[in-house]
Amino acid sequence: MSTLRVGVIGIGVIATTKHIPALVKRDDVEVVALCDIEKEKAEKANREFELNAKIYTDYKELCADENIYVVHVCTPNPLHCPITLDALNHGKHVHCEKPLACTYADAEKMVETAKKVGKKLTSGLQWRYNPAPMEMKRMIQNGELGDVYYVKSQQLRPRRLPAYGVYTNKELNGGGVLMDGGPHSIDLAMWLTDNYDVASVRGVTFDKMKDYPEGNSLGPWDPDKFDVEDTAMAMITMKNGMMIYVETAWITNMLQEAPGVVASVAGTKAGVDMVGPGFETSVRTTKMVDGELKTEIKSIEESVNMNEYDINHWIDAIQNNGDPAVLPEQAAMVTKVIEAIYESARTNKTIIFD
Repeated sequence: MSTLRVGVIGIGVIATTKHIPALVKRDDVEVVALCDIEKEKAEKANREFELNAKIYTDYKELCADENIYVVHVCTPNPLHCPITLDALNHGKHVHCEKPLACTYADAEKMVETAKKVGKKLTSGLQWRYNPAPMEMKRMIQNGELGDVYYVKSQQLRPRRLPAYGVYTNKELNGGGVLMDGGPHSIDLAMWLTDNYDVASVRGVTFDKMKDYPEGNSLGPWDPDKFDVEDTAMAMITMKNGMMIYVETAWITNMLQEAPGVVASVAGTKAGVDMVGPGFETSVRTTKMVDGELKTEIKSIEESVNMNEYDINHWIDAIQNNGDPAVLPEQAAMVTKVIEAIYESARTNKTIIFD
């Protein structure tokens, strides 16, 4: 098995907590290049992970480096498309963080370019790979829930806005919580049901909480530099009649028991949801048993690290010429739904898909 030489562009939190830690655990991967406009970030990661990587401040130079076979794009969202296109056109396989792009037109361009040049493309939608949703998907596929007609996907953070970086800047981030937690919440529901065939989207967004920075667990922000939504809700109707309801928020005066992205699924035979403080590793099933409605909570002993799962399946797909865990077409549809939520919120209309 060949050693894959990887370059990482954008050495922020997601690169140093997900991508690089997972990559360096692989015997068949060598991180040979790091790129950030703040050179010190790349140099610090080089030291901390004991790499011997070449340091770049210009992503174009990294993409042109013939010694690199795979590129991971971990930059702010508006840079995802141009960097991915440049890397693909230089013959690299590309793992691009979520959202795949800020617009569906850009996402389509990325998917089409990957096909044209014969390289693989994926996106970082790893929240689907916790043990609980994987168990829920198995139950759906096995028919245990019957005809699934409703999915609710939720992430309501009480006070957990990432105040670092550019998250509250629309120009630099492409949007607010819909560009951060939104992709995970939307993808989780569609992945569970293996249904990305959208009929319509109705959405609302709010920026009500920007003037209330106190108590944020990830630090304070400047309300005067906050021009994005902090909360979004959407009703997504699928072409088979199934409905998905999505709630995502950085800041709410509501307490969600589970801190991450959780889902509830209703079917004609049973319903299932993620429960408790160990929400990633337990599911609750509700169904009729001997004429009575019963609930049962099942703990899942299997341990899965969602970040490593994503990266490992990505590297394996390259090594074995298979599909990555997250297909680029799936990530592109997530972007299309996000775009529709913004448009629906702006126009107060339901957005109809072709």
